[in-house]
Amino acid sequence: MFTATRAEYGLLYPILSALRESERLEAVLIVSGTHLSPDHGMTVAEIENDGQAIAARIPIQQSDDDALSVGLAMAAALKGCVEAFSTLNLDAVLLLGDRTELLGAAAAATALQLPILHIEGGHVTEGAVDDAVRHAITKLAALHFTAAEPYRQRIIQMGEDPERVFTVGSTGLDNLMAEGVRSIAEIGAEIGLDLSPAFLLVTFHPETLGAQAPEDQMAALRQALDDLPDFKVLYTLPNADEGNKAIRRAIADHVSAAPGRVFAVESLGRRRYAWALSAAAAVVGNSSSGVIEAPAHRVATVNIGDRQQGRLRAASVLDVPAEAAAIGQAIRRGVSPEFRCLIRDQINPMGDGAAGRRIVEILEGVSFESLRRKRFRDL
Repeated sequence: MFTATRAEYGLLYPILSALRESERLEAVLIVSGTHLSPDHGMTVAEIENDGQAIAARIPIQQSDDDALSVGLAMAAALKGCVEAFSTLNLDAVLLLGDRTELLGAAAAATALQLPILHIEGGHVTEGAVDDAVRHAITKLAALHFTAAEPYRQRIIQMGEDPERVFTVGSTGLDNLMAEGVRSIAEIGAEIGLDLSPAFLLVTFHPETLGAQAPEDQMAALRQALDDLPDFKVLYTLPNADEGNKAIRRAIADHVSAAPGRVFAVESLGRRRYAWALSAAAAVVGNSSSGVIEAPAHRVATVNIGDRQQGRLRAASVLDVPAEAAAIGQAIRRGVSPEFRCLIRDQINPMGDGAAGRRIVEILEGVSFESLRRKRFRDL
């Protein structure tokens, strides 16, 4: 099991928890990427605090946030994973999502003829290079676990055997259901910030295939947030994608200009992020959590730009361009009593909070040796 970012580890956690109860399967955890980066909070500490044994650590020195640095980091992941996989006596490699580092890990598994078990394939995110990475891993993978039936059909459309593609739901909902709901006072006390009387949870990542510069997108977002002075703002900082440094600078400037109202944290961690989702007045930005997880708490999401273009949507997700007026209008609508009433009984299309258990139950019945060969299935 390979993890390179805080978000990905949070989504893997329900599977790791279910594997602890398995009599047949054992998780071997390999940690890399921003988990081992001081610039991104050394989130390996969260993994260690959860009591997870780490079998291998693969440092990736990403010197900058341009395309060349991202490509070299992918190459470092490939080299490190080949070395780690070849010494750990693995039966298969489980990968979740669509990060560029994962493509290196998938290439390493392919070279060593280790079956790839892929989670969260079938999505479409037209505004990010992750879209191509995700589909590439799908074609390298031998077994697939996806969040919704339309995603399963898309994977089958790509030539995968229907008997190897399972709709299980999103593991992100497992975390939400397990952690429950917290008040503003409780989450504020947990992270040492005064978020009352209400706050917006904001995460904005680079739109790696977007035409608009990150600085311009952040300027529009900041203007919209400043036009809503009754709400405090809690930023979680972006991942290591190309263009993230400009977003980080813009967030730092915003925090400096509005002390006591605008806050930023590198990472809330799996548990505290789930609590913050439940307590926020709305989720703002372009993170997948706003589309996949926030709807489970009946919290409005203001989704900015094209990064998540193509994913399934609950009624609570409001899509807007990166324009201050549009963002502000959507936030006002999302926090209104009328809108909260409208989404009160919505059903999240991404599952019911039991994905981790389903994945492990399926894996317990699989012969990994039989997965080493796969055939293209023509429709």
